[in-house]
Amino acid sequence: MTKFSKEFKESLVLKVLGGAKQSIRSVATEAKVGVSSLHQWVQDVKISGGIPAESVNKRSCDWSPAEKFNAVVESLSLKNEEINHYCRGKGIYSSQLAQWKLDFMSDKEITPSSKQVASELKTLRAQNKQLQRELHRKEKALAEASALLLLKKKADLIWEAAEDDLSQ
Repeated sequence: MTKFSKEFKESLVLKVLGGAKQSIRSVATEAKVGVSSLHQWVQDVKISGGIPAESVNKRSCDWSPAEKFNAVVESLSLKNEEINHYCRGKGIYSSQLAQWKLDFMSDKEITPSSKQVASELKTLRAQNKQLQRELHRKEKALAEASALLLLKKKADLIWEAAEDDLSQ
């Protein structure tokens, strides 16, 4: 049975739970470790309370506006090389940091998050689909009603003509 160092285990768990979020199978294959062993290490970390927040890099799209603002404020006094080092540590690009700075400095009204827009779009699409189905159903019912009305009128005309022939 092979013993692995604590640092090695933590580095593999970080690959699974961290910013890149690779699959357990791919990380285990890459590190030549058993999938079940790595899975157990990940479970142990989840049960014990997780990985310290500073060691896990979130994707930049998962950052809240407050976190983005703090990153901009922290990087204001830094020079080019220091900004690059800061960005590497946080798992972001310096261009994203510059864009966030421009966003906060602009006069634009705060726009809703992309998740809100996506959920609103999804509900609107569902409503539209439902309304389209209802409209199609009503159009079919109207066409059927008009066809029946036409047939009734034709039948009345035929029967009236037949009654007139019989009475003569």
